[in-house]
Amino acid sequence: MSKKTVRNLGTWFGLGDLPKAPGTFGTLGGIPVFIFLSFIRGFFPNNMVYNSFYFMFLMTFFAISVYVSDICEREIFKKEDPQNVVIDEVLGYLTTLFLINPVGVYQNMVAIVLAFVIFRILDITKIGPIDRAQHFENGVGVVLDDFLAGVIGNFIMVCIWTIFF
Repeated sequence: MSKKTVRNLGTWFGLGDLPKAPGTFGTLGGIPVFIFLSFIRGFFPNNMVYNSFYFMFLMTFFAISVYVSDICEREIFKKEDPQNVVIDEVLGYLTTLFLINPVGVYQNMVAIVLAFVIFRILDITKIGPIDRAQHFENGVGVVLDDFLAGVIGNFIMVCIWTIFF
């Protein structure tokens, strides 16, 4: 992968280069990915098969995010956990939406906004294990804290979704 490609993925096509709130804009960059994943849900025979696909997508995206973050830290930005790298926010946001199977425009909009708010709160506050996870090296720490925020956010989303939808 070329350095230009790695940089584009790391900054999620320039969103991380914005001067204010790059993490927030990086999270917003996950919305089109979720909309695409929601669109292709119709091509799967049932939610179980789709959720398996989504899980494999997340695991692949996790591995790519660690790889890209590591190269961005070591070779492109040459500093630990650079703010410009927001691919991890995209992963965390998409993780927050795992197992949420909204039906229709209204439920999709509710899921998109609710997941955004929950993930951003968890990502900014970095409660409990989320804070500790960012101390790993080689790109893992950059990604793991946002992934854990997404896992905790997903638990909250599933609870909310089960009760209200």
